Amino acid sequence: MTQPDLLIRGGYIATLDPSMGDLPVGDVLIRYGVIAAIGTDLSAEAGSARVIDARGRLVIPGMVDSHRHLWQGALGGATGKSSLLGYSAEIIGQVAPLYTPDDMYAGTLWGALQALNAGITTVADWSHNLPTPDHADANVRALEDSGIRGIFLFGGPGADAAAFFGPDAQRHPDDARRVRDELFPNGNRGRLTMGLALRGPAFSNEANTRADFDYARALGLPMSVHVGMAGFPHSVDTLARLDLLGADVNYAHANQLSPHEFDLIAETGGSIAISPAVDMLMALGAHPATGEVLRRGIPAGLAVDTTTSTGSDLFSEMRIALAAERSRANAHLTSQHEAATEVSLDHRDMLELATAGGARAWWMDDQIGTLAIGKQADVAIVDMRSPHLDGFSDTVATAVMGAGPSDVETVVVAGEILKENGLLVGPAAETARELMLQSRRRIRAGIAAL
Repeated sequence: MTQPDLLIRGGYIATLDPSMGDLPVGDVLIRYGVIAAIGTDLSAEAGSARVIDARGRLVIPGMVDSHRHLWQGALGGATGKSSLLGYSAEIIGQVAPLYTPDDMYAGTLWGALQALNAGITTVADWSHNLPTPDHADANVRALEDSGIRGIFLFGGPGADAAAFFGPDAQRHPDDARRVRDELFPNGNRGRLTMGLALRGPAFSNEANTRADFDYARALGLPMSVHVGMAGFPHSVDTLARLDLLGADVNYAHANQLSPHEFDLIAETGGSIAISPAVDMLMALGAHPATGEVLRRGIPAGLAVDTTTSTGSDLFSEMRIALAAERSRANAHLTSQHEAATEVSLDHRDMLELATAGGARAWWMDDQIGTLAIGKQADVAIVDMRSPHLDGFSDTVATAVMGAGPSDVETVVVAGEILKENGLLVGPAAETARELMLQSRRRIRAGIAAL
């Protein structure tokens, strides 16, 4: 469906495009779902375009969540007191098998709307609860109905977790081939593309790890794999020994990788998804991989991972990532009884990770991640007029340190407005909450019967 032209007028435009920089007062013109112009006064060019008043607002590229289990959208806060092992036992071991295809649809739809509500316009959806073709189809349908841009990462069966993980595990479900052929015959499905969510050496044997990677490459799909989590060492070294590293692999977490393993990822063109809150709260590692990644120039983005243990937005992840990395640097200095005279990372670095970095991590930076002429019109507009965001000078720093989902006033994906005046809009937004509540009641009843 062709979207009407839009003129975002009079906002502080943080393009994240190095060639353009910031416009303290500027306009963004959107035509046919694409950014047509960026400038200081585009009224003459806009013609009959619908005007979005952005005065007193910050206009940024739509954010990119580089690793998230959207099917868990109805389970917010369920494992707030759990480590990774506790989460695995509770959510993967007990809750996942209770999910019907209807629950898969409701949870994924709600999770996608949580992301859109927070200004996230693209999500790498690491879907690892697909015991039947109907579950997979429901997952894709929910993503499509939400309007979000996404990468559907076909993962494991969930309900058969005991048979999928461990030394006697089965190979990756071949239903992924059907999904690619039927739902993504041209490589994309509207705003969606497809990849594979693989177990990797930490959660499988070497034979199946090789088979999984070969399968993804035979299908011509990018892949994502968990690595570098506490208690699961040497994953990247193992992949290197098996000659499986490559520029088509996204590595999630990476907290506990050795310097050599980070070097291997950099040398082979891989990317990394950093989940600062989950990485620390669920004891995946002492610190997120932020500094190691940025020092090597590895393409990387920020991620929520799961709302069962943390929030649903990347503003929080930006703050946690910045504080954690500065804390790590400070710890070294204070151990030498020294004080820091400068800081190596700042707020703009974090916004870069949440936007352009995430786009690079999923090989989409030619389409999204910055505000630039010719790119897809994925935009988030943050209302900066509230007391907690009425900053003194640096608008970007103020937003990174203070904003949250409720401050995101407008969200646009491919020129389509999906959040307006602070509220989600569209058919999916009207029905999603009731579907989620129905699903949640079914799941709670199932848990009670265990």
